[in-house]
Amino acid sequence: MKSKLKNISEVIAEANDVFNASNQSIDTIIGILDKALRKQGMNADAVTIDCIPLNKKIVFLLHDDKENIVDVAFGNKAGDIHSSAEYELSKVTVAAVVAFMDEAFVVPSML
Repeated sequence: MKSKLKNISEVIAEANDVFNASNQSIDTIIGILDKALRKQGMNADAVTIDCIPLNKKIVFLLHDDKENIVDVAFGNKAGDIHSSAEYELSKVTVAAVVAFMDEAFVVPSML
C-alpha cells in the first residue's frame, strides 16, 4: 500500500471511530480500493465510507498525478455523485472527516 493511501486511511479510520462514538445508531463501513480502480484504468486509489442504511457514500480519491490533493465526493452506493471538491491532503484531518460524515450521514431531527 502506498504511503499516501496508508496515511489517509488511518485518518479516516480514526475519524470513523470518533463518529461512531457519537452516532452509535449510524452504521458505517470503510473500504480501501488500492487495486480495483487501477484494474479499471484509473491511476488512483480510494478510501470509501459507506452508510448502507442511508444509501450514502463518501469517496476520498487519490490520483497519482495530484500529489498533495484529494478529491472528496459525496454520493450513493450506485456511484451517483451529488457533490465533490478538491482538498489539500494536509487539510483532511480527523476533525474534517468527522465533519464530512456529519454532513453526509446525520439526519437532522424534525422540529
